[in-house]
Amino acid sequence: MNFDLQQSAIRLRALCSSLLAGYSEEDLHQLRVTLRRVRSALREPPAGNKGDLRRELGTLARATNSARDWDTLVASALNRLEPQELRPLLPLLEERREAARAQVYRMFQSPRWLAALKALDCEPTLTHSETDSQAVAAGQLQTKLQNTAAAGRKAMARDDHKSWHKLRIAIKELRYTLDTLPQGPGESATARLLDECKSLQSLLGNWHDTVVHRHLLNELADLASFDATSPAGDATSALQHALAANGQRTLEHIKQELRRGDLALATQAAVNMSISQT
Repeated sequence: MNFDLQQSAIRLRALCSSLLAGYSEEDLHQLRVTLRRVRSALREPPAGNKGDLRRELGTLARATNSARDWDTLVASALNRLEPQELRPLLPLLEERREAARAQVYRMFQSPRWLAALKALDCEPTLTHSETDSQAVAAGQLQTKLQNTAAAGRKAMARDDHKSWHKLRIAIKELRYTLDTLPQGPGESATARLLDECKSLQSLLGNWHDTVVHRHLLNELADLASFDATSPAGDATSALQHALAANGQRTLEHIKQELRRGDLALATQAAVNMSISQT
């Protein structure tokens, strides 16, 4: 089980250079994914003593949150509103999106970003022997299974934004662990579990976007101070209703997936296979 932090630093620099040359939503997405994977790797043995670097990368990653959220809100507005509805609202959305992107550019030029990349340059590849990899993988899977199962129970019981968000994070962490599992006879079980994680992660991500986008629309209305009956107000109201309806439908789909229990079954199968190889 290997994770090359130096290669991750090279990838982050390349994505940073690409974004500075010309903003791309996909490049920002890939940069965020790379940062999450690095932080996940730094949390596990043998890198468990890298907490300071992991937290610093988390702070830097949060500087990209706003750009990602406004990017996806603009895309959602373009998809959900008719052109005549969107026309008075789009300039306001684009103004906020550009401000969020400027924050990303400032982060790239900050001493903290450069220092974090330099620190990654000095880190060796995180590696285990084959025997140790199997034992570590089994232990990590057990932990991630417990975390995900607990988060799922709480989300279903409490049914609030905070609990569903925690489940989303737990599934991401489980997926990152699966991505680093040693290949072997358990590959089919791992593949099944990965499919279940991807499905739920996508649904939870879509649901989370509707919550974030509605919050951003409220923020925009407060900042722009437009009347609720104005064309921009009408567009905002229409988009809010569409997002609320989509969020509720998506959440019901998530609950159905969890009630069916496929994620838990697939996870347990992968854990059992991993343990049998140790």
